[in-house]
Amino acid sequence: MRVALQHKDLTIEVFDDSSFTETSDSPTSYEKVYRAGNGYTSVSQHAIIIYRDSVKTTSAILLADAGATSVTSDAVLIDGDNLITRCCNTVFCLSIPELNLIWMAEADWATCFSIHKYQDSYITHGEISVARIDRKGNLLWSYSGTDIFVCLDRGTPFKMHNSHIELTDFSGGKYEIDYNGETISYKQ
Repeated sequence: MRVALQHKDLTIEVFDDSSFTETSDSPTSYEKVYRAGNGYTSVSQHAIIIYRDSVKTTSAILLADAGATSVTSDAVLIDGDNLITRCCNTVFCLSIPELNLIWMAEADWATCFSIHKYQDSYITHGEISVARIDRKGNLLWSYSGTDIFVCLDRGTPFKMHNSHIELTDFSGGKYEIDYNGETISYKQ
């Protein structure tokens, strides 16, 4: 999937680029390369290109080696002059328009599915946990259940409400947590 965002007079495109390699004969290239993980072969590669008046101004690629992800509309957002996105289990904050890395933070041990702005922070929906990260990349809290937050056919695994977050785990357990990461209710 290719996600296009508008920021002032810029168009920002974020997309998967599985053809990129960190070799001189790579079929694609980027001005900046940011890697998260343990240095293993990357399983996800998310490219970012910024255009002004249809002219490319800068580019970067994010590489990570945890649980594989693809670019989705709920995995990238703009906050002020920063691009916030995730690749595998890591959230990246890049400056706009330079695409300089400001910070990166591991949001989940396995995979981070989505990221959402909440007040002056970000809430992430991961496979193992839901987390809250501040604007400086600090993990404020992480919440895990008795199973992974993935649903095959019973409900929605993650939904934000005004006063709480609703979660459903793989075995059908239902959770409500507040925005401080505390359990409001749990039903098996």
